[in-house]
Amino acid sequence: MHPHPISDPSGHRCGDDADDVAPADVAAIRQSHRWAVDLFNHGYYWESHEAWERLWILAGRRGPQADFLKGLIKLAAAAVKARQGQSQGVRRHAQRAAELFQIAADDRTFPTPNDLGLAPQWLAQQSRLCFENADAIVDMTACDVRRVFSFVLEPHFTDEPLH
Repeated sequence: MHPHPISDPSGHRCGDDADDVAPADVAAIRQSHRWAVDLFNHGYYWESHEAWERLWILAGRRGPQADFLKGLIKLAAAAVKARQGQSQGVRRHAQRAAELFQIAADDRTFPTPNDLGLAPQWLAQQSRLCFENADAIVDMTACDVRRVFSFVLEPHFTDEPLH
């Protein structure tokens, strides 16, 4: 329905060679995460997916923080599927997001919300609601609304470092 923001010549970021974030640059990581949250909250789900994917790669693709970021990626993917009218895709991605957030919530080594400012238990709950209401979300999306989900992400950071 919409051109890919980076790879399609008509995409709004085609040719954009955004600088990669260094693993030790806490301020840049949080800024990138805030950017992804802002995109998500304004209904730019594909773009938020892409922004979180960069951070997921930076996090090493494994471990508690990477799994948490993958949950955010899956939640954004659920919204993309809603826009495509695919309630089964919404359910699949929302269920996986809920699983990943619950893993983070149960992991005593995961220092959230310090690192990314979002509570995994709350995100797991929101993801389960998306799973349960997939058909209604897809129906609402047909009304050409900007935002697919009724909730917004509101990160709250502490001064503690990223792990």
